[in-house]
Amino acid sequence: MVDESMIQVSDITQYFYCPRKIYFLRVLSLSVPSRPKMEMGKEEHEREHRRAAERKEIYGFPREEIKEVLHSVAIEAPEYHLYGVIDTVLILNSGEVIPVDIKYSRFEDKKRNWTKQLVAYSLLLESKMKVRVTRAAIFFPESKKRMMIEISSEDKKALLSDIDTIMLIITKEVLPNVSKGKKCSYCEMNRFCTL
Repeated sequence: MVDESMIQVSDITQYFYCPRKIYFLRVLSLSVPSRPKMEMGKEEHEREHRRAAERKEIYGFPREEIKEVLHSVAIEAPEYHLYGVIDTVLILNSGEVIPVDIKYSRFEDKKRNWTKQLVAYSLLLESKMKVRVTRAAIFFPESKKRMMIEISSEDKKALLSDIDTIMLIITKEVLPNVSKGKKCSYCEMNRFCTL
């Protein structure tokens, strides 16, 4: 059973895909069927970690700038009601800490839910490592491109407000409005959702 007082970073990405998904997943406890694509993604993450160790650049950062690389970093921050697993954390020689999320998408446009995910990772890292996180990265292995995301104090404050809204949906069992659009046809929850 998932602790109602905490949300996963994946809940945030689901919320920004469509707020109603949180209701189905966390209030009604409907499960998302595991797809072959999801299983392939897990295996590909492991392969990407191994490949990154052999490259001159690690997720677009020159090897000589990197002090430490951490993979699959699980962090809990009760003060934010938040927990998650970060794909990769880079600790640079300068002391800067950068969360990196690996995306197997052909779409390299900055998506709001991806940015919110990285802001959540920055909060988790700040809580655990007692450092200020101001940048994050998304790495696209297929194209070997890196997208940097600047993270401001305002972004973090906005995310804390978003977390409060998500917690309200879960604890008060509030059915939010649906986020209509083309994505409804791909959504695993569309068979439960009356638009």
